[in-house]
Amino acid sequence: MNGSDTDKRVIGLYGEMRLAMELHKRGWQVYRAYIDEKFDFVILKSYCESCKAFKNAWTREQPYGKGTRKTVTPLCETCKQDSLKMLVRFIQAKTSEGIEKKTAKPGEEVKHFSFHPKIRYHLVDSRVFYTWIQVWDQDTHDINYYIFKTSDVERFDDLQLDTYQVTDNQKTELPINKAGKVLKKSSKYDYSAFDDFLNNFDCLEELTEGDSWK
Repeated sequence: MNGSDTDKRVIGLYGEMRLAMELHKRGWQVYRAYIDEKFDFVILKSYCESCKAFKNAWTREQPYGKGTRKTVTPLCETCKQDSLKMLVRFIQAKTSEGIEKKTAKPGEEVKHFSFHPKIRYHLVDSRVFYTWIQVWDQDTHDINYYIFKTSDVERFDDLQLDTYQVTDNQKTELPINKAGKVLKKSSKYDYSAFDDFLNNFDCLEELTEGDSWK
């Protein structure tokens, strides 16, 4: 493995660790594949069908020996019903580190990032999400996350391109400023979708047709 490959692996691990921490902070249980062949993470979060909201399990005090002990039940902490289900998401993550180039506007910080969206799984399961981790600076820990369903690639790219049909991914270079704004302009493609994807952790909590517990 050459130095470039090592650097890519290190930056990839850094981005995935940061993503795992962000997901955990938002209440997700994060699991990493022991053998990484399809997805980088499987994440879980408890959802109450009765309350129609994300809820924790009910923790209560129960007599134990000469005292009491906290007991976690399978019941919802709010409605006390046996209605907790696990919401599952499959995450495919890719990390990019930018390259500085001259910008048209003096004083504006812009870097160019290589982006390789994949469409392999978007027809398989609606619970598959793509997270592109854009590392602006490791030293200052500046980082952005673009989160969307793999089916949303069609919002900014042509899925009929040969590269998608043969290899399932297409390399795109995107100029991005420090705030995470994609500055690329095109008469053919609409990159404004990245405004919606930026740090869009909320989309992971939206119920989809794949969330069926019946």
